[in-house]
Amino acid sequence: MSSSSSDDESLPAECDWCHDDRGLCDMPHLDDDRRFSIKLKETFEVETLIPCHARRYVLERMDFEDHEISETKIIHLRTHHDVDFEVNLYNSESVTHFGCKNWEAFCKMYGFDEGMLITMDLGNPDINQDNMDIWVLVDTPPVLPLSYFYCLKNVREMVDKTHYTDGSELTTYKEKNHLVGFCTDIENYNIYNQTPQHYGKYVPLVHVFNYGNYHGDTLIIPENCVPHMMYLKGSVNVLNIQPGRPTNLNCPYEISKRSGDMKIKGWKKCMDSRKELLGSKRKRSARIGDRMFSILHNGESGSILFYAILA
Repeated sequence: MSSSSSDDESLPAECDWCHDDRGLCDMPHLDDDRRFSIKLKETFEVETLIPCHARRYVLERMDFEDHEISETKIIHLRTHHDVDFEVNLYNSESVTHFGCKNWEAFCKMYGFDEGMLITMDLGNPDINQDNMDIWVLVDTPPVLPLSYFYCLKNVREMVDKTHYTDGSELTTYKEKNHLVGFCTDIENYNIYNQTPQHYGKYVPLVHVFNYGNYHGDTLIIPENCVPHMMYLKGSVNVLNIQPGRPTNLNCPYEISKRSGDMKIKGWKKCMDSRKELLGSKRKRSARIGDRMFSILHNGESGSILFYAILA
């Protein structure tokens, strides 16, 4: 007990104001007179406090005249990935914090998580700056493209629900931008063609064609992406709406009672269909190793599998 108590006493105390627990708040300072870091707490997307040791410098350089009154300024958060977000910086008598929809979006864009250390750069103190810029030093590229934040709410919900099978993860900004574009095209197609309402919520699938999910003449769609109200047997329209003229094929399907997976038969004709690939102007048929985006629609007019192949 005494050893445990001694260990606890040696740990830095949490600051009463900014709740930073690194023991830095006793002495105001910046690293190299320009940088500071924030340790993200559980509710960081809603409210992220500026550490007390850096607060004075942030307020001075962001041109807050009185550090002890309530005031809000619009600050530009910039990164070396050409990202520029306008966020609100709130000041009150004892604390200063970020916390607005754009701050939440910025955190989501970079995939910030609780416990992360985020470094911010106020710039060279010897150079007068008229702008309200704070540079956020992140090495990894954004996990979500800007297009995600400018699309319709329905599209964002689709992207958020996307199911990835093993090895199909989208790792680049460009690939994720294609996913947003695919979901946007589905939304626009349904609006333009007045497609009868889907029963439930769309769950997009990112799938890699391999001999485990495509064998013989059958493609397997995992249970996670199969609408609950689909008939166990039937036919599905397989529709590639992009890029260019839609390709509409029809395939029989069967849903496994045991696994809930959907088996689409006659898929070879879909593989052989020559289309432009997403991210490329080349036309070719699909092949093993390609990634497919798909969304299963199930409504009054029947079932549709929207799909596209990623280069």
